Amino acid sequence: MKNQLSSPVNVEDISDTEREEIYECSNAGRKRNYHNILERKRRNHIKDGYWKLRDSIPDVEGKKVSRIQILKRAVERISFLRANIKKRELYVRELKLRLKNEEF
Repeated sequence: MKNQLSSPVNVEDISDTEREEIYECSNAGRKRNYHNILERKRRNHIKDGYWKLRDSIPDVEGKKVSRIQILKRAVERISFLRANIKKRELYVRELKLRLKNEEF
């Protein structure tokens, strides 16, 4: 089929079946190209998300680190922040309790 089309061909010499095959091949190529574009966009979106996450973590901000390191450091940072929140909540409760006891 390709050999026939690589040389100059009169359009009238192509059968309807061959036309359909040509159209399907070109359509498949367009679909594949479209899919490749979408996949590239998806990967770029993920990559941008990693860089935003990296830049929000003080230890690795702006540094060249692997994606797995970004994720590990993010988990460490989240754990640190959660522990910090719990400490502050406990401190606020203690202050409220002291204030309540001093009122009486």
